[in-house]
Amino acid sequence: MLSTEKTLSEVLEILRQRGYTEDFNLLEENISYKKGGEKVDLNDIVIDKIYRFTGQNDLEDEAILYAMTNQKDGAKGVFVNGYGTYTDSGANAVISKITVNENDNDDWTIK
Repeated sequence: MLSTEKTLSEVLEILRQRGYTEDFNLLEENISYKKGGEKVDLNDIVIDKIYRFTGQNDLEDEAILYAMTNQKDGAKGVFVNGYGTYTDSGANAVISKITVNENDNDDWTIK
């Protein structure tokens, strides 16, 4: 997991430029990004990168951004969850089921 001084919106833009254009959403005990809210098989999803953001003025204003790829159809997207006080335990349960294939040596926030 990378901590970065860039803002969440700056990293989202960098990821968009890298092809992470889908918005993964929590759907019951699963995730979805397709129109119509179809559930995606979590076995097909891989987390490529995880970023942690800490609020500048409020330590409780924290978030985690996951850059993900659906290996079945090649779709790339992001999922954002609160961290600390504002974490969503349901989202954490879903994320814990997804394989992480992250390489911290490749910092995607550097252009």
